Amino acid sequence: MIEQAEIFALMNRNRTEFVKSSGRPAIGWLSIYTPEEILDAAGLVPFRITGEFAQNTSEAGSMLCSNFCSYLLHSLSEGIEGIYDFADGIVIVDECDWRKRLYEAWKKQLNPPFTYFLELPKVITPESKAYFRLQLKKWVAALESHYQIQITDEALRRSISLHNETRTLLQRLYKLRQSESSPVTGMEALQIMKAATAGRKEEFNRELARFLDDLEARNEPQTKPHRVLVCGSYFDQPELVEIIERTGAQIVCEDTSFGIKYAEGRIEENEDPLTAIADYYLEKATCARMYDSDIRLNHLLDLIKTYKADSVIYFTLKFCDIYLMDYPYVMSRLQQQGISVLFIEGEQQMSNIQSIKTRVQTFLETRMF
Repeated sequence: MIEQAEIFALMNRNRTEFVKSSGRPAIGWLSIYTPEEILDAAGLVPFRITGEFAQNTSEAGSMLCSNFCSYLLHSLSEGIEGIYDFADGIVIVDECDWRKRLYEAWKKQLNPPFTYFLELPKVITPESKAYFRLQLKKWVAALESHYQIQITDEALRRSISLHNETRTLLQRLYKLRQSESSPVTGMEALQIMKAATAGRKEEFNRELARFLDDLEARNEPQTKPHRVLVCGSYFDQPELVEIIERTGAQIVCEDTSFGIKYAEGRIEENEDPLTAIADYYLEKATCARMYDSDIRLNHLLDLIKTYKADSVIYFTLKFCDIYLMDYPYVMSRLQQQGISVLFIEGEQQMSNIQSIKTRVQTFLETRMF
């Protein structure tokens, strides 16, 4: 019998098969600013491209540049290797200049049936929300034209409700991690968050609800491990999670796109659907490319307090300029609050894992004992 937590790992090991088995057309995405609700309302399966299956990035590097963020290089490599040939295409959000180049390369070199580049404002104002709603309306029109369908307000509201259910369940998961000894390991949390982005929300919600019911019914002895919060850029590093938790510390929150950033808040269900979607995604202000930094930093400080984190590990992918530039400000603000922080720069596939292991162990063990 498969353990409940193993179901989410299974979804990820067979990720593409899990997406394909829905029988519906699938569209890949890379940014958590992508409104999955719109794709779902169109009858499509939105799934996150993870870049974890690519073996070689040399061809992708020749199309883009070798000093691109490794997440984007590995994602393009997956496309080149045919991993996503089953999908109808991809939508890429204007989150950084590198993603613009990725969109151009993907469209020209891979030429899938459907590609779309979604403009995203950098500021949060009434005017920027109205602008983003207009961009969403254009995207809806492009989907309707390509698939010869109509995306109705009713379909959007149904999809919003479904995705709000996912957010509510994930928030229950993170609520459990606020306890003195979280019943969820960092590895389990990563697998669950990745499974949440594999498209099939109905099945995922059902499995996560069962998993949470089981966790909440347990009465296990409480311990008080050293509590770690991970923040920074795209974070899908199981090797690093394992290194952190083998020291005896526990990851209690990830302020990343495969963490609490993906699950926070909810979309208003009683407003005009496109307006509500535009407002929700802009108001999250989760990414370092968004203004202003104080919103993001104050949010991070609130998370540290809520999850009672003893230390922070700031992870960024090599060549991810927006997070590299954000770090000095993050570090200074955390140090002002007396919070220990370790900076780690890595790649999608952690070739420097042994040196990172030494740094992590030294950092945590000097604070735990």
